[in-house]
Amino acid sequence: GLYFVSAACPKEASSAEKSTCKKPKSWSNLKKIVASNKRVVICPFTISLANDDRPLKLSTQHEIICAKEGKCVIEGGKTQLKILSASASVSIHGFTFKEATRSAVIVTAPSEQSFCYTTFDSNDGARGSAIRGAKGTELFISQSSFVRNGAKLGTVFSEGKVEAVDSAFEDNFSTIGGSALYLKGGSNFTVRGTSFKNNTGGGNFISVADMFNDGGGNTGSGNVGACGANGAFVREEEKCVYFNGIGTDTNFTDETDEPTKFTVNGTYPLHPVPKNPPPGYFNYDMDDLEYGPTAWHKIPATQTDAYKYWKDLEEYMPADMTENTCDSKKSFNENRASPVNLRNTDDNCKEFHQFRPNRKTMHRPLLGNYSLNSLEIKSHSLRISYPRVDKEDLTVPSADIPQGWGKFLHVAYCEFKVPASHTLRNETFVAEMDCYIIQKAGRGLGVFTILFEIGSFNKLLDEAICSFQSVWQKDKNACSGGGRRDLEEDGKDDDDVFDDDDDDVAPRDHENNINWMIENLIFREDPQGNVLDDPKCGGGGWNPFEFMYQTKSWHFYGYKGTLMEPPCSQIVEYRVIDTPAEMSKGQLAEMKRILFTHQDPNTCQYTSVHNQFESVARPLQPSKRSRIHRCTCRDFISDAQRKRLGTRSCRKGTESQFMPNPTDFVPARGEQWDL
Repeated sequence: GLYFVSAACPKEASSAEKSTCKKPKSWSNLKKIVASNKRVVICPFTISLANDDRPLKLSTQHEIICAKEGKCVIEGGKTQLKILSASASVSIHGFTFKEATRSAVIVTAPSEQSFCYTTFDSNDGARGSAIRGAKGTELFISQSSFVRNGAKLGTVFSEGKVEAVDSAFEDNFSTIGGSALYLKGGSNFTVRGTSFKNNTGGGNFISVADMFNDGGGNTGSGNVGACGANGAFVREEEKCVYFNGIGTDTNFTDETDEPTKFTVNGTYPLHPVPKNPPPGYFNYDMDDLEYGPTAWHKIPATQTDAYKYWKDLEEYMPADMTENTCDSKKSFNENRASPVNLRNTDDNCKEFHQFRPNRKTMHRPLLGNYSLNSLEIKSHSLRISYPRVDKEDLTVPSADIPQGWGKFLHVAYCEFKVPASHTLRNETFVAEMDCYIIQKAGRGLGVFTILFEIGSFNKLLDEAICSFQSVWQKDKNACSGGGRRDLEEDGKDDDDVFDDDDDDVAPRDHENNINWMIENLIFREDPQGNVLDDPKCGGGGWNPFEFMYQTKSWHFYGYKGTLMEPPCSQIVEYRVIDTPAEMSKGQLAEMKRILFTHQDPNTCQYTSVHNQFESVARPLQPSKRSRIHRCTCRDFISDAQRKRLGTRSCRKGTESQFMPNPTDFVPARGEQWDL
């Protein structure tokens, strides 16, 4: 009684049917062949559609079978197939739907449809890049593949019933949620013997409204979501249901096989949009269609903080910063936006030596009279900014970026974000530090990035966290009077506008949480867990490049990308170290409290613009056309190793002697670039 869709795969084509298969000469000819036959076997073909080609529309009963599975290919165009009317009952067998730009298949017929041995590859669409089902539809999917599809909501999006058997969802992407599947309203999903792998982006890779039926034999790895790689999120009950009967979870704080655990239980609820948002305002709320990531492209570039910060260096930038390019598909054809999932795409390593911090730089303190930097708790990051100084100055951290950037360029600022914006071969991380380095010769900004994972207490990081706490406390003290009353009122206002119909989150309980935030100070602990009553910090020397020595790696992933907040300008080249640094769970919790509960000392309003997953990371951007290069010891070894061994690189098979993370030497299938 578990499976509710009674549709089944059509009977396989006989030898006689294959020998007399119909060969379509054109798109219009294929539509005529299908329309005139209830059951038809089609000879292999590839037909490319233009944007103005109308889809194949079916409104009666049809069995459409490819004589050779996977070799009947429809590619391009907007929507390729529409199944309409209550009398329609269609079975598709062995077809490939590829590179549609507005949902490959749309089903509005409130009846049973089946897709067997069918492939959906590299399709796009707002809701349902591969298949979009309306209310009352019943979709049966068997032994089919969904790969490299990208949508705002769902590779498969449905308001009806869906059953998937012995199928595969791999490398799909969503901006908001449901990178594999998103079900809305009174729908439900049954799945058996199906694999889910590397489905990433915003929200949860499986997000259902109220019913998820696990038939067993399902597997998951590398997927992103609050339920980890092996669980579906059920929005109505606010719980995870894991594959193969492992159980349910309504807490979302237990460990899973995902390094990063996004809580959705309201520990740090969303703060309401200001009644009069300042120019350039944006947030990370996936469901905010006015200010959230899907609306960033609407913000005038010249109103953004990023433009105002960099505008005096605009003449040195490789792109026009007055243009908002947050719509990555429109602006860059999906090949230059940030952040991305980092992996080897077989694009050649461009560098010939390690990233070289200037060891002569003075290690200035973060706080006190001898500090040159300024500390800011921004709406989306914890930022350490440095003054702009002459090239020979040794008071500001500097580094030699490989590949002809010039020696010892100074850091403009470093900022910490939680969780990490980038992923590494589909692995997520709890935090990220990005240091922006200025180059005044037309290259723009070089960004040095360190990822963090949960591990041991990090003393260097703790100096920064403790210093930011001092800023947090100072601003909180300034709001110890009327600020609390204003915040409570804002919390109540926000509850009134909450709509959980399409949310992956629990309703926001601002009043209780904000009272806790205001009443409780942020206490600090030493590495042994003892509370420090009056911690002293920020007075020792501090340099962001010291994190590189913690990772013990000099190798990285590199690519040309964009700023990760509006106006998303294409002025950045990233170098992301391939091995993470460590931080303790307590340090992560403290960093989140500082960022998510900070108050503006002038208005006493909360400043954070985090989303429902306690994140200020821009959703991963489509990167199937991105050129990402992986530098390993085969390209260069560290300067110290060069000096000791008298060689420039390592030999194949000896990588583990030179690298703490000797992986990802061979690009995944489909990632090769023709260079």
